[in-house]
Amino acid sequence: MHFELPGQEELDKMDSNERFNAFRHYFAISRYNRLLIQQYLIRSAYDESVTSKLAEFEVTHNQDFFDLVKIVKAYGYFDEFVAAVKEEDQALQKIMEAYDKRMNQYFK
Repeated sequence: MHFELPGQEELDKMDSNERFNAFRHYFAISRYNRLLIQQYLIRSAYDESVTSKLAEFEVTHNQDFFDLVKIVKAYGYFDEFVAAVKEEDQALQKIMEAYDKRMNQYFK
């Protein structure tokens, strides 16, 4: 999936909550794409043809994030973006804690 950040004019017209939701949308797509990367990785065990696609996808995914950070800084919404980043970081932490709990419960 691909995320397209609204242009600066459109972001300027949004209130901070709408921009925050746009950033949340980005992170939802990013998590989905990370799952696709993991899926390609495990499929590469039996299908070597996905290996090149996997490497390209991972590089593109990471570069898209770095590009987004630069754009958000240039548009003047970096502080709002960082707030969304921190929320996403907390959400990921909760997901990892749930996995840790599950793994410790079933794989002792």
